Amino acid sequence: MTVHTPPTDHDRAGNATGVRRYTENGCEVTVIADPADARQTLYGTVTRHGVLVGSYYRADRVRRSDWRIVTALGLPLTLDGRPVELVAEDAAVVVLSTALTARDSVEAEQRLRAVMHQH
Repeated sequence: MTVHTPPTDHDRAGNATGVRRYTENGCEVTVIADPADARQTLYGTVTRHGVLVGSYYRADRVRRSDWRIVTALGLPLTLDGRPVELVAEDAAVVVLSTALTARDSVEAEQRLRAVMHQH
């Protein structure tokens, strides 16, 4: 179940921030949008029980395509030695909120392969 909260309009200095938060698969997703275009996500983070799972960003902002994930360790998410490239922001959130919340690396890889097969 996804629960959305309204976007934050301004930070303490009065600047537009374009921040929105929602819950996905028991994880909190925080999205930072471009202040000039709130519909365009700059990046997002996913936490579970207050601990960072990872973040995601658009690999090509000009063409508005391809999403990449950075794990909580600060490393790009790879599968079979290649960076995981996702076609949609929603897919990045699913990977972070399901595959990367596994108990161990073997389970995480199995979940990641299943998600990649679906998307």
